[in-house]
Amino acid sequence: MGKSVYSLALSDEIIAEIDRLAYQNNTNRSGLINSILAEYLQFTTPEQRMREVFDRMEKLLLGAEAEHPAFQLMSLPSDTMFNLRSAIRYKYNPTARYSVELYRQPEEGVFGELRVSIRTQNRNLIEAMKQFYELWSSVEGEYRQVESAVDDQGRIARKLQLNYRDGENRDVSGLTVGDVLSAYITTFDRALKYYFECLQDGTVSKEQCLAALRKLYEQYLQGEVVL
Repeated sequence: MGKSVYSLALSDEIIAEIDRLAYQNNTNRSGLINSILAEYLQFTTPEQRMREVFDRMEKLLLGAEAEHPAFQLMSLPSDTMFNLRSAIRYKYNPTARYSVELYRQPEEGVFGELRVSIRTQNRNLIEAMKQFYELWSSVEGEYRQVESAVDDQGRIARKLQLNYRDGENRDVSGLTVGDVLSAYITTFDRALKYYFECLQDGTVSKEQCLAALRKLYEQYLQGEVVL
């Protein structure tokens, strides 16, 4: 959905109130006016849909009843981003950072990107992340084609595209997208932490670790809609 510039004559008092509400809602004047008009016209904007997705993720990943209460919410740089962090029990006390970016307009079915990183200059940790990526991508590759990559700093980027068990593509609500994203990030975080436990243990073989990651991923694939 495109955007254009329009001129409107509004009273100074209304603009002052709009600006106050925009600040409270962590948006700008145009964003708030667009949201108010969309609600009045019963029209769902991309921003509203993204907010629905992120609110659902916040409830599932950070709420009191979260299945995997391991995450902390980080500051949100924009309406299209959702950032989390999760501590890993390993030497150097690393923290995994998860960043979800949603596109305002899907591109050939891809509606966003998930990026995972560990902020560190330690080469051992960077190499560990790259090795984990190799294992995890090999597991995913056994079941589906996934567009993902890792860079020299061990930062993983994965395109987000919905896949349906019955093979029939259809539109789903923001709540469903939030469910699917939360389930994948939870599975990924469990797998990453198990991998670092294997490294710290030293007695678990690569084949055993791979088998455990495969089991985690197979459990995730039981959902009707997956990434």
